Amino acid sequence: MDSRKKITSTLKDVANAAGVSLGTASKVMAGADGVSDARRQQVWEAARQLGYRRNSLAAELRSNRSTSIGFVVPDLTNSFFIELLCVVEDHALASGYRLLLAHAQEDPEREAERIRFVLSRQVAGMIIIPCHGYAHAIDELRECDVPLVMADRVDDSFPANTVTTDSRRAARDGTEHLIALGHKRVTFIVNALDLVNSRERADGYLAAMKRAGLTRHARIVVCGMTDTESHTVTLGLLAERERPTALFTGANVATLGALRAIRDAELRLPEDISLLSFDDAPWMSVLHPRISSIHQPVEAVGGAIWQLLHKQLQGEAAEPVHLRMRADLRVRESTAPPRRSTEKEDSAETQPAHQNAGRGRRRATLADH
Repeated sequence: MDSRKKITSTLKDVANAAGVSLGTASKVMAGADGVSDARRQQVWEAARQLGYRRNSLAAELRSNRSTSIGFVVPDLTNSFFIELLCVVEDHALASGYRLLLAHAQEDPEREAERIRFVLSRQVAGMIIIPCHGYAHAIDELRECDVPLVMADRVDDSFPANTVTTDSRRAARDGTEHLIALGHKRVTFIVNALDLVNSRERADGYLAAMKRAGLTRHARIVVCGMTDTESHTVTLGLLAERERPTALFTGANVATLGALRAIRDAELRLPEDISLLSFDDAPWMSVLHPRISSIHQPVEAVGGAIWQLLHKQLQGEAAEPVHLRMRADLRVRESTAPPRRSTEKEDSAETQPAHQNAGRGRRRATLADH
C-alpha cells in the first residue's frame, strides 16, 4: 500500500469507499454499537485498503470529550480480576468507551503511582480494585472530580459508588456445607486480613463455626498473596499430627497453593482431606476431582460496575450507591464426609474430661485475627 495513502486518507474517504455514511464509519472506527456486522466489515475492509488509522487522541481533542476509562487492578495473575476486566471492557466498548489498564501488582505505592498516571491521561472515569486497604487511594483521588467506582476490596463506608460480593454470607454458607458433611477441624486459609473482603470471609467462617459449637476447632491461617506462600503454609498444616479434615481457601491463589501441597503430601481429595475454594475458576470444574467452590457472579458484578459508572458519565449525579452481590456455593467432588477414623477421634474429644484423661491430644485453637 502506498504510504502516502496512509497519511492522506480520511474518515470521509473510508466512508465513501465502504458506501456508508460518515456517521456510520465513525461509529465503526470508535467501536460503538448500532451497526450491522456486514456494514462493520465493509468499513474495516475499506480502512485496511486505504491504510486509514483512527487517531483517538485527536478525535477526543476535537470533540472535547474523553472516551478513556482508567481501570486499576491489583493483580493480573488472579483469574477473577481478569474475568471482571473482560466483562467491564465489553460494556465499555458497547458504549463507545475504551479501557486504560493499570496494574498495581499488590503494591500500594505502585498503585498510588498508577492512579496518578491514569488521571494524567485525562480519563473520563475511573474504576479501582484496591490493594491493601484504600486510604492511599482516597488520598490520590481526593482532588479528582472524575466519575469513580470502587470494587471488590471495599466496604460501604467508602464515599463513592462501590460494587462488592457478600463475602461474609458466602463464607458462612461454605463453612456450613463442610460442617454438614461432618467436618469439625475446618481450617480457613486467607491471603491477608488487612483486605476488607478477606476479613469479611474470615468473619463468615467464624460465625458458622460458632453457630455449630465448634469455636475451639476454629482456626484461621494467613498464607500471603502468592500460591507459593499458600503452598508452604498448607504443607505445614498437613504435616501436623491432627491435621485439618477440611480446608477452606479464601481466594483462588490460595487454592492453587493448597492443591500443590495436597499433591506433594500424597493425600487424596476428598478421601483424605476436603477442599473448598472461595472463588471459582474454569479450571476447577475440569480437574479430577472437580473443586467445590464459592462462585462470585462476575457478569453481574462487572455489569453493575459499568452501570454505576455510565450513569455518572451521563451526568446523573447522586449520592453514593453501594451494591452487594450474592455469591453461590457450587458443590463438586473435592468435598465429602471425613473418614470414619477421623469421626471417631473427634467424637472422643467431645467426651467428658475424665474419659479423655491421659490421652494428651493437642487442641486446635481459635486464631487471633
